[in-house]
Amino acid sequence: MEIVLIIAGNSYSTQRAVINCYDATLDFPGLEVGAKLTPVLAALMEAGFTLVDFDGNGNVTTYFLVREQVAASCNPLTAVEGRLNTQVTIQTGAGTESGTLILVGSDVIEILEPSGDILLIPASSIESVI
Repeated sequence: MEIVLIIAGNSYSTQRAVINCYDATLDFPGLEVGAKLTPVLAALMEAGFTLVDFDGNGNVTTYFLVREQVAASCNPLTAVEGRLNTQVTIQTGAGTESGTLILVGSDVIEILEPSGDILLIPASSIESVI
């Protein structure tokens, strides 16, 4: 789990909230002293962080964000890497599907079934790949 704590205060010269303090161990390029808060929060949330809590007193606001890490070995899409345009059999909770693997997305695969139908299977549904 990654944790980010941001303390942002009001800049009287720019009339915007800016970051006053940060954890330098996190490799996130927009997170720096003096950065405008809104784009940094948006970028962190787009990178998978969740805003857990925030609190302020008028002068500063503290933001607490976390990101859960998923182990690469638990990603079912690793089982289909390098298998584009080959026959695969996918076991899901709904049953078994077979066909030609035509797309591997970030969280979905696409199979061309022998009937000509295209089937999208979310990565979260994949139990095994043959």
